[in-house]
Amino acid sequence: MRKKDKKPRHSSKININMPGNIFGNMKPPNLQAISQQKKAVCEVLDCELPKMIGLLADIATCLWRMRDKFKKINIDDLPDEITKANRHLESIWDTLKSAKVEIRGHTNEKYVPGMALKVIAFQPTSSVQTEKIAETIKPSVFYKDILIQVGEVVVATPDTAELKRNGNIKNISEYKERNTE
Repeated sequence: MRKKDKKPRHSSKININMPGNIFGNMKPPNLQAISQQKKAVCEVLDCELPKMIGLLADIATCLWRMRDKFKKINIDDLPDEITKANRHLESIWDTLKSAKVEIRGHTNEKYVPGMALKVIAFQPTSSVQTEKIAETIKPSVFYKDILIQVGEVVVATPDTAELKRNGNIKNISEYKERNTE
């Protein structure tokens, strides 16, 4: 075989500075358009994300309130339409749960100062000995264990005047000492 019959070897190096090369500074117009579209979508999502989180928290709150109402009535005694509505409600609840959204009411839980809750009112109540949450106004909502809505509650506190009358405490400072331990 002669030298002329051999095919020339091509260099494995690519000339990056060559005009029109996709590896160089010049990008084909369609890649630039895609890049601009992605940037625009990200900007919209960044602006809309807080609104979407707020919307999710509002939907979760409404769902929690509806579910709470259904728990207070006997579903079996109601017409089929309402029973079906309750099933749909539970289906939505399960869907949110599978999406890692947790909706937590705090009624009847022990209240500890410093909890991530907004206390709407402290209500002196003769029937309680320690502070506990009497009512949940808004539930706490978590998404993937991140708090997205702070719960709002009413806390029942012992009625100190009632406790004094019954002889359970001698003064307010004794009550405070007893409950901080």
